[in-house]
Amino acid sequence: MNAKLTSETQEDVLRGMEWFDRIAFGLGDQFESEFFSALERIKQDPNLFAANDAGYRPCRLKRFTAVLYFRIDGDLIIVVGLFTSGEDETMLLRRG
Repeated sequence: MNAKLTSETQEDVLRGMEWFDRIAFGLGDQFESEFFSALERIKQDPNLFAANDAGYRPCRLKRFTAVLYFRIDGDLIIVVGLFTSGEDETMLLRRG
């Protein structure tokens, strides 16, 4: 399946990369790599991830305390958010 990242998700990824780079040089790049690895897992079989009450499907990143949220729209995966530990995930309800 193909995937589309919303503009908010693109900002989430950049914000996460910057945050992890402040912890250790190069950690932001590793975070970005793990995000795209998770996206590839989703593209292989998005139905492995159960939808929550709002209809979004969470996928936890393996190496980082972050969760990628997506929905399926026909044959397209729409990634609507990436939240790291401590971020307010209720903002997800305001995203498409």
